[in-house]
Amino acid sequence: MKSCSLLLALSILTFGAGCRKSEIDQKPAAEVTETSATAATSTEPTSGAVIKKVTKEKSKIEWVAAKVTRDHKGEFKTFDGFIEFVGDQPARIAFDIDLNSVVADEPKLTAHLKSPDFFDVARYPKATFASTSITAAPAGSPGGATHNVNGILNLHGVEKEVTFPVVTLITPDGIRTKSEFTINRHDWGISYKGMADDLIKDNVLMKLNLFFPPPPVM
Repeated sequence: MKSCSLLLALSILTFGAGCRKSEIDQKPAAEVTETSATAATSTEPTSGAVIKKVTKEKSKIEWVAAKVTRDHKGEFKTFDGFIEFVGDQPARIAFDIDLNSVVADEPKLTAHLKSPDFFDVARYPKATFASTSITAAPAGSPGGATHNVNGILNLHGVEKEVTFPVVTLITPDGIRTKSEFTINRHDWGISYKGMADDLIKDNVLMKLNLFFPPPPVM
């Protein structure tokens, strides 16, 4: 009888863990495709272009990852980037992210993320993103998106083309852009499975909250 009760309890726990809701499950996935051979991947500003550099102290690049039992949250502390303008319209965005600056909600995980199991920062110290297009989102887009950004994400030695929605708010103080979307880590060759009884989910949620100076006045 005790044996049956124990089995029932284990079944309930296992079922509950498998059905646990994660913040990741509620967010849209970025569209990911193979990179065009002609896609521009430079994160250097175009010569002579008008740029507005990200205001780092007012910006964050955060992430959420999940395994069977719980979510883990963190951020990248060190990054740089800019918006490039044609007239008063954003034409290009580019970012460099120092992967060694990754911080997780547990020190042990922070160290593990830097290892060859994940980012392998000794070999791949930096991730970059360079947009290839910024277009207005259709009216009524999910999440109030105002723009769709397409570009090349170089991570872990792999380049993929990604498209994700962005909400942009322009005020006299500056430009606030926010975006939340998931990417599949396997697309960039990050495939560590985790413990057999606590597997890591494939998708990772990216949470971008970026602030830039006001656009040029024309």
